[in-house]
Amino acid sequence: MAMDVAGYSRTRGLLAHAVLCAGLVFMLGPIVVIIASSTHLTSTLQQQGLQWLPSNQAIQNYGRIFSYEAGFTDQITPLGMLKNSLIIATSVAALTTILSLLTAYAIVFFRMPGKHVVFWFVLVTLLFPLESRFVNTFSVTASLGLINTHVGMVLPVLAAALGTLFFRQYFLTLPKELIEAASLDGAGPFRFLKDIVIPLSFSRAGAIFVIAFMIGWNQYLWPLMISTDDSLYTLVRGIRLVGQESGPGMALIVITILPPFLLLLVFQRWFFRSLAD
Repeated sequence: MAMDVAGYSRTRGLLAHAVLCAGLVFMLGPIVVIIASSTHLTSTLQQQGLQWLPSNQAIQNYGRIFSYEAGFTDQITPLGMLKNSLIIATSVAALTTILSLLTAYAIVFFRMPGKHVVFWFVLVTLLFPLESRFVNTFSVTASLGLINTHVGMVLPVLAAALGTLFFRQYFLTLPKELIEAASLDGAGPFRFLKDIVIPLSFSRAGAIFVIAFMIGWNQYLWPLMISTDDSLYTLVRGIRLVGQESGPGMALIVITILPPFLLLLVFQRWFFRSLAD
């Protein structure tokens, strides 16, 4: 009987490891292919498709990318696209985190009629992604004179109901004794937010920052629609110019992946802790 239990446990453990390994290959496989393909000649990729093993053309491909120039006035450069992507993604991440925290704080800790209805209206926006309201959003952005500006690219992406939901659910778990102690100490809403709520929310804020950064970094259609200025190109838009089936194009994709990956490494402790909680 003991041997049967031990055999069952061993089989179960092997099956679990097999599933984990399959999931790892499924998730990391595309990244491995992109990195390996970025070291091959464009002719090889066009004739044989994407590659699993690296070659010896990495220096040439990455060198061509860093010296790449395009556009009518050669304003589209890798450093320029990287700067624009960082400006947009960082602004979206920071402002979305702040806006989500303040919205959830007001919904949870302030007494106001209909606040639950307001919260559900906020959640309904999850059903309407930015792409579904391009026409109206473009009209408002144009009327504000924000065409061909970083502000015009950032503002429509800020309303993230997911962040508000994330913070609200966490605030509801905070013990009521904190509020009572703050009231006895004479702390007002601003002091309670600054001294208690924000320090306790750092890990959640880090997770929302990472998610919002990814959303801002991967924007393609909205920057394409709102800007005609070559100097406002982002890395995601630049991939189309270089060519997705070329060695330098694959090198640019690798460069595009790196900043979000590094950000996730920096915030991984907060990110995974908040998801586990």
